[in-house]
Amino acid sequence: MSDGHSLIPITDEQAKLGQEVIKAFRGLGAFLDKALGSTPEDLIGYFGGDRLRVRRAENMARMLADAKDRLADRGVEQTEPATLTVALPILQAAADEDRDEIVDLWARLLANAMDPSLRNVRQRFIEAIKKMDPPDALALKYLYQNRLTTIRGGDVDLGNSTVVTDGYMAKKVDLRESALQVSLSNLEAIGFLWMQGESRHTTNLYREFMLACFPEQKT
Repeated sequence: MSDGHSLIPITDEQAKLGQEVIKAFRGLGAFLDKALGSTPEDLIGYFGGDRLRVRRAENMARMLADAKDRLADRGVEQTEPATLTVALPILQAAADEDRDEIVDLWARLLANAMDPSLRNVRQRFIEAIKKMDPPDALALKYLYQNRLTTIRGGDVDLGNSTVVTDGYMAKKVDLRESALQVSLSNLEAIGFLWMQGESRHTTNLYREFMLACFPEQKT
C-alpha cells in the first residue's frame, strides 16, 4: 500500500466519489502515512464508489483523528507504523462504526499500535471490541477508572475500594440495571469477567485490554 498505487484501479464513475474520500482524510494524510505507511489515495479502491463507502471513509478519518489526539495527549512524538495484521482490522472495523464509545476504543488501540514504547495490541483485543456495544464500553471504563475488581448484587455503595454492587454501578454509568446486567453478561462472554457464586470478577484479559487502551491510567 505504500508504493503509491491504488488497491483497485479507479473508474471514471468513481472519480468524483474518490475525491470525496480524499476530502474526508483532509489534514490526516501525513498521520495516515505514519500509521500505515499509506496515503488517502491508496484507500480509494478499497472504499469503492458509492455514498455508503464515502461515509465509511469519514468514519475511518474520524477514528484516525482521535488516535492522533490520543498520542498527542500522551506526549508521544516518535511513532512507528502499526503492523498491518493489527492496523487493517482496526481500520476496517472503524470504517463501519460511528458510535462514540466504540470509536474511542478503536482509536486507543491504534494509538497503542503506533507507540514504540507499547505496541501490545493482541488480535483478541480487536475481536473483543467487535463484540461490544456502547454500554459495555461504559461499564468497562467505570470499572477501570475506579480500580474495581468485583461486582456483586445489590444497589448500595459498599464502601469497598475494589468492590461495587451492580445496582450502584448502573446509577453511576446512567444505565437501567437490566441494561447493565446485559452488558456484564456480554463482558463475561468476551472473557473480561468471570462468575464465582453471585459475584463477577475481572480477568487478566480485561486488565491487559484496558492497559492497552488506557496506558496513562496504569494500575
